[in-house]
Amino acid sequence: MKINLLKSALIGALTFTALASSYASAHAQWLVPSHTSLSGDKAHYVMVDASISNEIFAPDKAYRPKEKGAEYDDNLIMAIGPDGKPVSDKIRAYYLKRKNSAAVKLDGEGTYHIAMTQKPRLMTFYKNKDGDRRRVFAGKDSKDIPADATDIKTTKAISTVDTFVSRNGTSKPALLGKGLEISGPTHPNDLFVGEQARFQLLKAGKPAANVELAILKGDTRYRNERNEVKITTDKEGFFSTTWQHPGLYLIEASISEESTEKGIDSVRYSLFTTLDVAPE
Repeated sequence: MKINLLKSALIGALTFTALASSYASAHAQWLVPSHTSLSGDKAHYVMVDASISNEIFAPDKAYRPKEKGAEYDDNLIMAIGPDGKPVSDKIRAYYLKRKNSAAVKLDGEGTYHIAMTQKPRLMTFYKNKDGDRRRVFAGKDSKDIPADATDIKTTKAISTVDTFVSRNGTSKPALLGKGLEISGPTHPNDLFVGEQARFQLLKAGKPAANVELAILKGDTRYRNERNEVKITTDKEGFFSTTWQHPGLYLIEASISEESTEKGIDSVRYSLFTTLDVAPE
């Protein structure tokens, strides 16, 4: 399938805290690298910003460090190098109130897959004695759930927030192998206005068929209309688009399904992938 992006696109997405299923009423998570393509004989560092916001790529809410009062988190952002191995140097992500920022060293040649290291998150919804809906970020055994609670349902949220950076040419990016992610045949660092890009959506490394995605252009604070554009993957998980404007884009997707895991009623997968489209 093929779809032309009309002007620019934006939709809301799953919030970091609630991962709400409604695109329109939620915030997006994203990574923005200082560069997506670098060259030179010496190793480079690329700066990566992370935030949660309704205005795409405009920092709003940072990911808080696990330890109260900490200024950075060594485990917030990870990178897989062109050789398929994790970057050996520690990636220290600083907490800057409205965003996190980290430096990733690129000493190999080829494409680096950079991603958040979020673990699956449990959310349990229930009704209290007055019939009001409530939520805790824990399983059904949480002490914060009242003894008289009813209609108790637990969801496991699995979120992928990623981007790609290449040094001295591109190589096939390593896959995360879990959650939602995109793969080729088009390389994510080889995108140009007027050229068609073709990707495959994967879930845990396997094709994700008939899934609705949204491709969203950034800088939404400077537009009156968000111009939401949606695409549905085919039976093998493929989707195509022809870029109309240069700039940073966010690909978003969400899948909810029943769980076979004990104590968990459903699993919700979400994807937030940042891509850079170059002029003609």
